[in-house]
Amino acid sequence: MTSPESIFQEKLNHHKLEWTRLNKQYNFIAFGRIFIFLLYLVLAVYFANAKMGYPLGITAISFPFVFGLFVKMHRRISYKRKQENILQKINEDELKIFNGDLRDQEDGAYFKDKTHQYINDLDIFGSNSIYQLVNRSTTNGGRRKLAQWLSKFSKKEVIKSRQKAVKELSPKIDWRQKFQASGLHHKNEKANPELLIKWINEPYVYNKAYNILAWALPVITLSTVILYFAADISFYYILGMITLNGIVLSRFSKHIQNLTLSVSDHINLLASYGALIKHLEDSNFESELLNSLRDQLISEGKKASNAILNLYKILDFLNARANFFYFFIDSLTLFDLHIMFMAERWKSKNIADVSLWFDSISEFEALCSLSGLAYSNPSFSFPSISSEDYQLKGEDIAHPLIKKHERVSNSYALSGKGALTIITGSNMSGKSTFLRTLGVNIALALSGAPVCAKKFTVSELQLFTSMRTEDNLEEHVSSFYAELQRIKALLDEVEKGKPVLFMLDEILKGTNSHDRHNGAVSLAKQLSTTSAFGLISTHDLELGKLEKELNNVTNYSFNSEVNGTEIIFPYKLDDGICKSFNASALMAKMGIKML
Repeated sequence: MTSPESIFQEKLNHHKLEWTRLNKQYNFIAFGRIFIFLLYLVLAVYFANAKMGYPLGITAISFPFVFGLFVKMHRRISYKRKQENILQKINEDELKIFNGDLRDQEDGAYFKDKTHQYINDLDIFGSNSIYQLVNRSTTNGGRRKLAQWLSKFSKKEVIKSRQKAVKELSPKIDWRQKFQASGLHHKNEKANPELLIKWINEPYVYNKAYNILAWALPVITLSTVILYFAADISFYYILGMITLNGIVLSRFSKHIQNLTLSVSDHINLLASYGALIKHLEDSNFESELLNSLRDQLISEGKKASNAILNLYKILDFLNARANFFYFFIDSLTLFDLHIMFMAERWKSKNIADVSLWFDSISEFEALCSLSGLAYSNPSFSFPSISSEDYQLKGEDIAHPLIKKHERVSNSYALSGKGALTIITGSNMSGKSTFLRTLGVNIALALSGAPVCAKKFTVSELQLFTSMRTEDNLEEHVSSFYAELQRIKALLDEVEKGKPVLFMLDEILKGTNSHDRHNGAVSLAKQLSTTSAFGLISTHDLELGKLEKELNNVTNYSFNSEVNGTEIIFPYKLDDGICKSFNASALMAKMGIKML
């Protein structure tokens, strides 16, 4: 089987060659446009000087058609050339992601939430994050949809439907990359579909009386201009009509300004959505989810792409307002009103569908992101979502953010209400990484994505972690109190009665050993009687004695080996309490003279 890396490299080379070929055509046609223009000038001057009216007329009539043909060809080649350039960038990014280099990928840090149940502890967003590994979205809507899936778990049937869609899209690498490229042609980081939707849902300004006025006044104004030249009427008639037009325009100035401010930064967003929708409308799928999403884009024979691109064409006229002569044209024709009324009529026809169209595209993009993860990692597996509560089991589970050649996998299982695993281990032996390994794979599994494991089973649950509690000088909160607040949030979550899987790393590390032990024992016993199950990592070996007191407690450990001045970390999960310690060896290695 050809590796994804080889395919990405092959595609990158192909698109580079295509770009070079198209660039030559682009330059040739650009030269042709200049040549045609200069030829026209030479012929026009020659025929005019020679008083050859017939050839001059043919030249004048034929030039716009010939030049227009070259312009059309130039635009088509320009689009194709840009497409190849975008596809190059897509495959370059895929190669970087495949090799574990996520530095250039969007990190989604704006989705972070300090109060969230798990995203901050598990590197879901931010530098070197799961989001960087997965995201292939081109619109803000697609990025938000993916972030939502990674932050809030779905029901079993929803997850299964996503898995089917991802399995279908994953091998369609050409389709997915062309879909992604369609959205990147008009990428604008400022673009926000919510502002467009807000404008679309605002009350209508348009009515038939206004429409008659918008047509009648320009007709009268232009008639006065014609009569001024043809019948020598007073110029004051023209000034009077322009003044009247100005009064009418001022009546609608706030609406026109609102339209401009609402959509001027988002016009390219419509072009992107139009291209993405067109790509979907022309595609056929097998999975029920993909078909239902595509069908939302076509209703009663009306294609969403046509409607979106029509709005794009209407609103694109707003760009002309920056032209110096626009004011004079607007004063004569009330062009602002015609743009506004065309947009209003568009709203009246499509208001019920727009949000649905945008959401369908966002979901397609999120599914393509999960499919990209699946394609780039053929060793990943699709998890089983258990119908039983309190289930977690996996074989050869590894962390997807650790480079492939450095990953160490472990198998693990935990089941039953109140079940508790206590993990002891020496410093740097892998306790925290193991908790995060389980956590990120659960987050992937319950979003509909494949996981970094040979086999993986998890039930519907709420994940809750406490790993990176920090002090806050501004709020006068110590790290210990911050951890207590986090534990309080966990207990509040457990009280809701839904299955909760908790992961507590280095529990109560901010206090003395006596209080830490008593607090940890009390919390462990309390959690074992609730609608929760989970893992606690600790240096406190005494906590392992709970296995003898409670039937639902199991001990595991990570051990290390000290060989002279070298410390060896196997990063393998062992049964029982930790039997090796390396703190003294680590301190000695750092230059501390041990007594």
